Amino acid sequence: MHRRDFLVFVATSTLAACRSTATRNEGRITAWGGSGHRDGQFRQPRAIGVMNGEVYVIDKTGRIQVFDEHGTFKRTWSTPAQKNGTPTCVSFSRRDTVLVPDTHYSRIFEYAPEGKTLEMWGSYGKGPDEFIYPTGIVEDDKGFYYISEYGMGAERIHVFDAQRHYVRQWGTFGEKKGQFNRAMDIVIDDEEALYVVDSANHRIQCFGTDGKFRHSIGGLGKEPGKLEFPYDAALAPDGTLVVCEYGNSRVSRFKLSGEFVAVYGGVGRAPGQFNGPRGIAVDEKGAIYVADTDNDRIQRMEVEGMS
Repeated sequence: MHRRDFLVFVATSTLAACRSTATRNEGRITAWGGSGHRDGQFRQPRAIGVMNGEVYVIDKTGRIQVFDEHGTFKRTWSTPAQKNGTPTCVSFSRRDTVLVPDTHYSRIFEYAPEGKTLEMWGSYGKGPDEFIYPTGIVEDDKGFYYISEYGMGAERIHVFDAQRHYVRQWGTFGEKKGQFNRAMDIVIDDEEALYVVDSANHRIQCFGTDGKFRHSIGGLGKEPGKLEFPYDAALAPDGTLVVCEYGNSRVSRFKLSGEFVAVYGGVGRAPGQFNGPRGIAVDEKGAIYVADTDNDRIQRMEVEGMS
């Protein structure tokens, strides 16, 4: 494993009225990884999450590797099968357990932080309590689970209660409000609004926990405030939403109302640049962690005003 620290200038953009302006904020970036199968190396890291100062990363080998916030390797375990594909998300419960939708095996795993399997639930199918490709999962204050899903027309959000009993669902395939095209992740804020990463529609859709549509963020484009194949999103301590864009190889930041705040990165291999990023997380200090997928590395960015 190789870890490198860089002092860089992170480019940001803000929108004022109908025009955009650019500013530059100094920040520090830590990168670690490299292509390989050894501890601390990756084969296309695609999911990332942060809990209690530890960084959990899943790559296309099905390994779940855990690091400290600066990239020092701590431990690892693997999902039990990888032939059909590997998970696209790692999330956490209110009990500080690790939640992993095993996307291509149509099930959900719950692990203890050290890697012990606690629960496995779900099976393949289009039924109300079955999954095709589950991609993201969050838990609300009542213990209800909200799960994003795609595949074979099953473009929907599933809701289960604390005992994992089916409650309701919403969504169909399409481009209209409340419809999805490859929903890749789901995030919940402190007011229990849900933000669904609607990847192939190039937007984030916001809903109440009852499934009622509220507003959308983004839309296809390369200009600041637009999105191209967003794959993951995370909430920052300052109440903003950060989104990693696979298509634009960058991170965009928005207010929860949808107002654009800043953009970081762009395609490349230099510090602060990305190549097809698929995962993003933010820690309690406001540092952003990006699964820089096609560069086989993780980047940690300290950005002014995020804490």
